[in-house]
Amino acid sequence: MISPLRYVVSLTKRTKLTILTVAIVTMFVTSSLVIVYSFEMSNKSLIDRFESNYYVISSNDDLTKSRVNAHVNNAAYVWITKGKINNMTTYIIGVYDPNNVLKSNYNCDKNSVILGNYYNIKDQVILSFNNMSKNFTIDSRVSFSHFPEYWVAVNYTYFSSEPPNFIIVTKQVSVPGYTTKSMTSLSLFYEKTAEEISFDLFLLDIISLVVIYLFINALLMMEIRENSKKIAILRAIGSSNENIAGLYLLRSLYIGTMGMIIGFSLGVALSYLLSAIIPLLGFLTYFYVYIPPFVFIADLVIAVVGSIIAAISPVRKVLNIKVIRGLRGGAW
Repeated sequence: MISPLRYVVSLTKRTKLTILTVAIVTMFVTSSLVIVYSFEMSNKSLIDRFESNYYVISSNDDLTKSRVNAHVNNAAYVWITKGKINNMTTYIIGVYDPNNVLKSNYNCDKNSVILGNYYNIKDQVILSFNNMSKNFTIDSRVSFSHFPEYWVAVNYTYFSSEPPNFIIVTKQVSVPGYTTKSMTSLSLFYEKTAEEISFDLFLLDIISLVVIYLFINALLMMEIRENSKKIAILRAIGSSNENIAGLYLLRSLYIGTMGMIIGFSLGVALSYLLSAIIPLLGFLTYFYVYIPPFVFIADLVIAVVGSIIAAISPVRKVLNIKVIRGLRGGAW
């Protein structure tokens, strides 16, 4: 029994290379999820720290579904919808702020847009929103003080046929039929947005799963060919099919989880490194790394599922090895 267990945890050169490959894949998945989530949570933190003197009047916590059909004195009216900029998913906002409540200029004419510093686009963009696709000239670039920098501001008249999604005021007022909360309540919206964007990275998870499957599967198939005599001996001394299958399944899970743990650690380290670089690039003046539990869970699920799927074909092969043929060096 000692020898099979030693095999499960043995680290040959090929095994180390496979674990390293799984670790690199997991590292990129981890850092991608963490950075995307951290962008949103950094915006949340900024609002928590600096925007508590503003209040939001809305009808729904999900601001894209909220509608406020009311007039309030000294208020900024904000429209928001999902759209695309040069075929990239984004949010489009329109702001009507006649009393300069937000103390920032979000106004532009109907043929131009205001971009956040996040976008590296020069002269013109193609915006698609509200069943419309149109070329716009870039009017200016600003560091949005109230909205994440990957949002795009357009002239509010594109939305004026509908009530605004929410209203921003500088004091708490009661509007019948609507809720008034501190602007820090936008934090919940940013957190939900982060989860939605993270889910959009599902394709990255699928690619990672395929890579883990290919490398572990190839490694186990080679090891089965090389260890056919040892497998035949195990069968000759009475080892059951379940024990032999479990041996290679554990081997696959060991490689996958080892790579996942190393990759997760490297991904977190890479995220902290990027958190020091991102503010220098002007994306956000304040950026902090947040590591939600679902990132570790996603890595673990990818590693375990990939390892189990990778072991299916080798286990079938190893169960087909006959004692006499295996002792002669033949696999199947």
